[in-house]
Amino acid sequence: MNAGPYYAPIRDIVILSSIAVAFVLLAARAVQLQVADTDLLQREGNARFLRSEQVTANRGIIRDRNGVVLAVSTPVDSVWAEPNILKLHPNEWSHLEHVIGLEPNAIATRLEKIELDRQFMYLKRALIVDHAKQVMDLAVPGVAIQREYRRFYPFGSSVANLIGFTDIDDQGLEGIEFTYNDRLTGQHGIRQVIQDRKGRVVETIGDLQRVQDGEDITLSIDSRIQQIVHQTLINTAIEHKATSASAVIIDVHTGEILAISTVPTFNPNESSSRHTTHNYAARHEYEPGSVIKPFIIAKALLDGKVLSNTIIDTSPGVIQIEGFQIRDFRNYGELTVGGVIKKSSNIGAIKIGRRIPPTELVSFLGSLGFRELSGSGIVGETNGTFPQRSIWRSSEHATLTYGYGFSITMLQLVRAYAMLANGGKLTPLTILAGDRSDESTLVMPNFVAREVTNMLETVVSRTGTARRAKVPSYRVAGKTSTTQKLIDGVYQEDLHRSMFVGFAPVSSPKLAAVVMVDEPGAEHYFGGRVAAPAFSEIMAEALRILRVQPDDLENIRASFNRPSIEVEA
Repeated sequence: MNAGPYYAPIRDIVILSSIAVAFVLLAARAVQLQVADTDLLQREGNARFLRSEQVTANRGIIRDRNGVVLAVSTPVDSVWAEPNILKLHPNEWSHLEHVIGLEPNAIATRLEKIELDRQFMYLKRALIVDHAKQVMDLAVPGVAIQREYRRFYPFGSSVANLIGFTDIDDQGLEGIEFTYNDRLTGQHGIRQVIQDRKGRVVETIGDLQRVQDGEDITLSIDSRIQQIVHQTLINTAIEHKATSASAVIIDVHTGEILAISTVPTFNPNESSSRHTTHNYAARHEYEPGSVIKPFIIAKALLDGKVLSNTIIDTSPGVIQIEGFQIRDFRNYGELTVGGVIKKSSNIGAIKIGRRIPPTELVSFLGSLGFRELSGSGIVGETNGTFPQRSIWRSSEHATLTYGYGFSITMLQLVRAYAMLANGGKLTPLTILAGDRSDESTLVMPNFVAREVTNMLETVVSRTGTARRAKVPSYRVAGKTSTTQKLIDGVYQEDLHRSMFVGFAPVSSPKLAAVVMVDEPGAEHYFGGRVAAPAFSEIMAEALRILRVQPDDLENIRASFNRPSIEVEA
């Protein structure tokens, strides 16, 4: 029996019912997704397109005392990628090679080393603007540009040993950049952005953390004087075939460092040249030699052991102490105490120093700042080295009086001479403009400082050891030093340090400076021939720049009274 006519309606009903059930299930799922699972969809969408992006803080500017920029961060662009997206488009990698120089194989290698959950990787840092635009025009999926900053130093090598430099992340590694890194760095910000499927930002949602730019810092340095000091040191080192040369010049009243330089140095704008980064004037210690004699005499004057005109017999120009022979440049015979300074007599210094116990000498030198940091704030500064002895041999006592057997820094030395110029007031040094939180301390009576100053002025006279330190139209006071270098416990007869330290103008001191030339290898090596001329050039230009009034009135008047010579046209 044929049952076909009766089963057809049933089949249609089953089919229609199935379709209806399917529609109901789809509608129910749609309602669930649109209503019940809205948060889930939102999270999945955000995971694909919502990103947190760092906003780089601008590093603070470093300026000199006159507002001239010494270090500034300039904007650059860096190329980065989201690894999970970049992996999906290997056919696009080759497009990057001609712009950022990264081959596809190199990209593959980097991606293999990336953690699975990592959402960020650098492809190229510090790209120039034109190349960054080319990268964006390529529209490689997952690749984007991030604004960063690269440090630039307008004065190059002339301030390098002081300012230092930063790494590729703009973090200070040396010098002022390192010392004040926390103040200069600031605080990076974080913002939320929406990206398209190729990783490009299409909308900024808002800030999660506001960016705080770094603090600007103003140094006590005068860039005009700094450049003069730097160039003078270069010329001096070349002329005398020296291993290195350093100099510091300060304001005697405020302790502000106006210039500090060392050559050879490096170009902070070129990472490949950063091989000589130490600030020798602050970090290295030296046996001072004869520049210490004025302070030995100051102690003798203070204790009433001598007067300025006390006669010291230095004959025959040589002395034997415990088997050691100490000599002067020649036999000076009888000298006044001032003459001991003028001629830089070792014998005279020993005979004066013998009148004072060595422990008292060391204590006195310590009170002048020779056993403490200068207060400059320069990274790596050392505080000198003095012997600690309960019993002093005669030879040790003797060498102490003419500057051997202990070590100091150039900062300590120029600070002590500034004390003499400032009437006995010892002022902390500073590398920051206007940073005068510490007060000066009176460590020597004014009359003693003036007496020693008068002696030091004779050193720069026509018959003194440093006539080449004279500055036209200004009275100068100072002292030379020529020391043998100590290497592996042995003093080297053919290796010297030449030094001159002094201040001007004597009638109303404004500036103090020290110049040190290490291992001059040419014909001359005495401080009066090597370091004194450099001091003269530096001091003359600094006084001119600062418009300090001349005080050598006698020579100024004489120059006006000299007869002129007429020359036929």
